[in-house]
Amino acid sequence: MKRYTLCSGFYRFFNGVVLLLLNWHIASAQGGGYDALAISTTLSFVPAVFVPPLIRFTPVTGGARTTAVGLAGVCLTLLAIAACYSQVQAVVALNFVLWIFFFYLESTWEVWFNDEAAGLDGVALRKQSSLTMTVNQVALMVGPLFTPLFTRVLPAAWVLVVCAGLFAVVAVFSLGSRHAPAATEEAAGQAGPDTTGNLGARYLLAFLLVWPILGTFNLMLPLQALAHGKSMLTVGILDMLLGIGMAVAGTFLHRLTKSVALRWILTGAAAAVALAMAVWIAVPVFGAPQMVAIFALGCAFGSLRVILRSEAASHFTPRQVGAIVANANACSLLLLAAVLAGGRLFSEQIWLAPFVLTLLLVLSFHAIHRARKSNAQKSEAQKSEPQNGRFVPTEVSEP
Repeated sequence: MKRYTLCSGFYRFFNGVVLLLLNWHIASAQGGGYDALAISTTLSFVPAVFVPPLIRFTPVTGGARTTAVGLAGVCLTLLAIAACYSQVQAVVALNFVLWIFFFYLESTWEVWFNDEAAGLDGVALRKQSSLTMTVNQVALMVGPLFTPLFTRVLPAAWVLVVCAGLFAVVAVFSLGSRHAPAATEEAAGQAGPDTTGNLGARYLLAFLLVWPILGTFNLMLPLQALAHGKSMLTVGILDMLLGIGMAVAGTFLHRLTKSVALRWILTGAAAAVALAMAVWIAVPVFGAPQMVAIFALGCAFGSLRVILRSEAASHFTPRQVGAIVANANACSLLLLAAVLAGGRLFSEQIWLAPFVLTLLLVLSFHAIHRARKSNAQKSEAQKSEPQNGRFVPTEVSEP
């Protein structure tokens, strides 16, 4: 798990640098703006459609090895973007290719985590999920903050070249994982009860909302900053606050794993999002209110991601989790396209999108909880059915 945490942390750091650099370039360059950034954001989700078959038919097995393959693809694509960085249309087109590997990696990171988490009980699993998620979010929040600092030292294209080289280093380091994926599949297959049917569909719905939340956030943040005359540093600070909120949520859940019930986590997440929206609406001045709102959003979204990851790992095998994440990301394209189309008509209210989608994520958890409770009741009823004409209580085994 240490190698996984280290590799994923460095990946998130460089990922944050690259995403802010590209989004700011597309939004602020000549020929850019809302339309160019909205098109780029929508196109970035199209590759998710190709990831499920890519995951299914990839000849490489194991989360660590498939992650290395995705990182190599990111490295090569960044070098191509750096070569034509001055042409916005080319950057938008290559950003499409870049996101093929980003979405591929979103599935492979989850497979690798499930490989490492095989055999852990529920408490230990949530601890590992919150710990790794906290490290990832700290890295992701620091990355955008360093982006304007890097561009003061190097041209933006050379920053991409350096990030490409560092992605390659992470890929090589990830190959050192010696975890056996076949053993993981067998162990994880015994971890949970029913992993198909309505429960799997509800998990898919929850994962479906994750990337649209992040996508709409990354879209609205530079647009809101430009509309209020702010700089890229402001965007980096606000992006960092989202990561700080997610890291705080992960740390909180890591320390209080046994004492916090799921219903209280969901209630707190919903309250945090409602508070964030109220603060943003009540104080129109762009600055401190947005910092508070984004921090609260980060706390809510971070806690939901930690729980979603640990719950999925306890009910599904690594390959099933990879398939669910890949299919959810593919389906999320339709949701994101609908949100951005509405944002074109109501551009001043586009900031609401990540907050509303996070509330929908809370509701999806309630649906998961109901499905799990229903499955448990059906399982108990089946155990209590008469066998061979005799009624066998669940507490007493039949001789």
